[in-house]
Amino acid sequence: DLRLMFPMISTIDELRQTMDFTAEVKEKLRKENKPFNERIKIGIMIEVPSAALIAEDLAGQADFFSVGTNDLIQYTMAVDRINEKIAHLYQPCHPGVLRLIQFAIDGAHHNNIRVGVCGEMASIPEFACLLVGMGIDELSMAPSAIPQVKKALRETSFRDMRRVVEHVKSMAAHHEIYDYLKEAFGRKD
Repeated sequence: DLRLMFPMISTIDELRQTMDFTAEVKEKLRKENKPFNERIKIGIMIEVPSAALIAEDLAGQADFFSVGTNDLIQYTMAVDRINEKIAHLYQPCHPGVLRLIQFAIDGAHHNNIRVGVCGEMASIPEFACLLVGMGIDELSMAPSAIPQVKKALRETSFRDMRRVVEHVKSMAAHHEIYDYLKEAFGRKD
């Protein structure tokens, strides 16, 4: 059950070119009588703000999305998270970042496709609960993070996750949202 996922799609034209190229490869395989899955699922990474903002259009042509939170945060905040001088500006809970993620989720679901998250946000329990409350269908994380995330998700009702999401929408600063998430999902530093 192989699926293809293309990174760094930022425009509908790029996605169309990718789909055209995929169709050409399929045709070549047919002509060579090589077996392949004719209905292979083709997805895209949502990791640049332009893709999140046109997610509904992109979802009309893709089979699934994966939100790459590390890059999406970096490009949205115009910050290099590895540069110690400005790393404090790398803010997963910035309202703009959360709104872009919500655009991607809504665009995917409006077109009846699944949307996952890969990146560090998925591996932090309070962020995972927030993302699930926002409507994320899948979380991808390092195996070492699974037990803590699984525990947090099992201990929190979906209704409570949705309630937290609604409250977060009224907040304007990363640190306020992050502190609220730690309190709401019971994490103590």
